[in-house]
Amino acid sequence: MRKSQSTDITLLPKANPATINVLVVEDNDGLRRMVLELMRGAGYIRLIQARNAEEAIDRINAHNPDLMIVDWGLPGMSGVDLIRSLRRAAVTPDERFPNPKMPVVMLTARQRSRDVTEARNAGADEFVVKPFSTSSLLRAVNSCLRKPRPFVVSSGYVGPCRRRIDDSTYKGLLKRGDDIERAADSQFREMYQQTLSVELEGLRALLAARGGLHRETLDYMVERAMAAEHRATAFRLKLVAEATRSLKDYVSYFGDDTDPEVLDVHLDAIKRLNDLRNEDTPEALAIIRQLDTLVTKRKTRAHADLIGPEARSRYII
Repeated sequence: MRKSQSTDITLLPKANPATINVLVVEDNDGLRRMVLELMRGAGYIRLIQARNAEEAIDRINAHNPDLMIVDWGLPGMSGVDLIRSLRRAAVTPDERFPNPKMPVVMLTARQRSRDVTEARNAGADEFVVKPFSTSSLLRAVNSCLRKPRPFVVSSGYVGPCRRRIDDSTYKGLLKRGDDIERAADSQFREMYQQTLSVELEGLRALLAARGGLHRETLDYMVERAMAAEHRATAFRLKLVAEATRSLKDYVSYFGDDTDPEVLDVHLDAIKRLNDLRNEDTPEALAIIRQLDTLVTKRKTRAHADLIGPEARSRYII
């Protein structure tokens, strides 16, 4: 642990921890004390604490902290709602919040992608999942203090700029490379991969429960494949994105003639790629080649059946 703390402290040449006011908002007494001790161990001595949002607002008004670490699941007003109130003060001045731009680290046990999105859209700078390590918490704090992002005030969003990566070569479905948020953050990529594993099991369960393919099932399959492709592209999981795109294209092409076995092969391929956690392997590339070969054969066979028996011999697989 000492090594991790030392490493993180060296990342702060422009910020002296001893001069920074940090507000820790956590209703669990044990966890709050732990966070305070971790911060003290990293050199932060000007620490303020609160057990709920109402106390936090009083502390913000009285001390105007430089950084807030806040738990999502506070009693009464949630941590997310507290962040929203803080950010709204940038539009409608509120004397309770003297600095609406104050950086915020969100603590939560939630790991779903939509929870990450909700916290980010509320105006959280960083998102740390419980249980967390010393290094993950300090990395989030350091990121807020060392690399503050431009503050955005618009009709749809108020808070730190959510665009993190500028990639002019990006050609994916998201259209704009600088809209790919958190793509370089391994923590969020891991969360996406965990979510994808759950979704794949859900799709398998759906197929088994329905006892066959129906139009509603196929439409839902395409919808989920498109969503998975978008997110995989955002997290630079190129081969996972290719596999989900193959699934989407196959179902779109064959429609009611979709073969359940081919769907199962796709789901298995996506799961295997997702479990590998490393796409730069011969195994990962082989999985993609097998999918391409399978889909090409099925399309060729379908075309041969369509053009009639006289020309079918030219398309024997």
